[in-house]
Amino acid sequence: MSTSKRSSADPAEPQFTELPKPSQAPVTVLSPMMALPPSLTPKQHLVHYSADAWEEFIYEWVMSLEEAGYVDVVGMGGSNDRGADIAAFLTLEKTDGRWHCYQCKHYDKALGPATAYPEILKIHSAVAEQQYKVLPERYVFVAPRIGGSLIQLLAKPSALSTGFFEWVEKNGTRLSQEYAGGLLARALELARQSDFSRFEAGNLDTILQQHASTPHHVRRFGTPLPDRPAHEPAPPEHAPDEARYIQQLLDVYYEKWGCSPTSPEEARAHPKAGRNLQNQREAFYRAEQLRMFARDSVPPETFQSLQDAVYSGVVEVEEDDFATGWARLKAVLAEARIMALGNNVLLQVVDPDDRKGICHQLANEDRLMWVQEAER
Repeated sequence: MSTSKRSSADPAEPQFTELPKPSQAPVTVLSPMMALPPSLTPKQHLVHYSADAWEEFIYEWVMSLEEAGYVDVVGMGGSNDRGADIAAFLTLEKTDGRWHCYQCKHYDKALGPATAYPEILKIHSAVAEQQYKVLPERYVFVAPRIGGSLIQLLAKPSALSTGFFEWVEKNGTRLSQEYAGGLLARALELARQSDFSRFEAGNLDTILQQHASTPHHVRRFGTPLPDRPAHEPAPPEHAPDEARYIQQLLDVYYEKWGCSPTSPEEARAHPKAGRNLQNQREAFYRAEQLRMFARDSVPPETFQSLQDAVYSGVVEVEEDDFATGWARLKAVLAEARIMALGNNVLLQVVDPDDRKGICHQLANEDRLMWVQEAER
């Protein structure tokens, strides 16, 4: 995945580059916004962003717009973006078919018509040159602040069109030099036929509300995690993806009570093994539900980081000498319930049974072993 937007290709050719999605550190900790006062709101944080950070934020937002039906979202080629910072494709034809354009602007002052008009000309000239086959169906200006005059123009496409052509006439000499070889005339002819209702401004409150549903929001703004869904009990039947940790538990019950190591039914029927097995399965499923919650709420690898922290804390106990696998299992689970786990953001919603369940996830991958060879 490229994080650079520069290319050695023809400078006139727009280059698709995938912005660094989940952009900075992949693991979220409790204080991700150390550089700014924690009292700032997310909207206030955005004012301090660099142009690149702003574009990454918008990229994360556009990627989350599932209802839009995008088949792909890409960044464009830096200073040669030809009127598009982020392109969202509605078909596999990309810019040869239906697509949306997001133009990112991050300035100290509010975005106004004087900035918008050159971008409108740029996108028409790119299509006139066949850099893009068709104009985007939607062209969205996204900036921390949109000036009132531009908002009013965008709300009345006929007025936006009139203002645009007046700006072109006023700056005709310079634009003729900038768009030489008849390009300006071709771009303006296309603009005269263009539907200016395609141009709009993103609403920052709506953008933040939608971005809050992504796994990147907590990292960017240090906001609390969303409420965790209520725990769902373990299903009655054992699933194939829990086979290994259950087999490890059956080995413990065989050693402890003589239950068959190949019969979960026999373990469930045993008064003590059955109760313990059900308790461990409930813990495992709590941890699996935490994994799903993390997938939707925090950046990738955050749950893996928590799981690794649990492993690091309990593996020293697991490696000790124990008379039985039962003793090892109980010692490891007891340690997991009380151990310090650093500052992973998921600790806001982790409870003791999650910690136990993570131990069973580790046993499911044979990273932890309850009955070890020397004890068999």
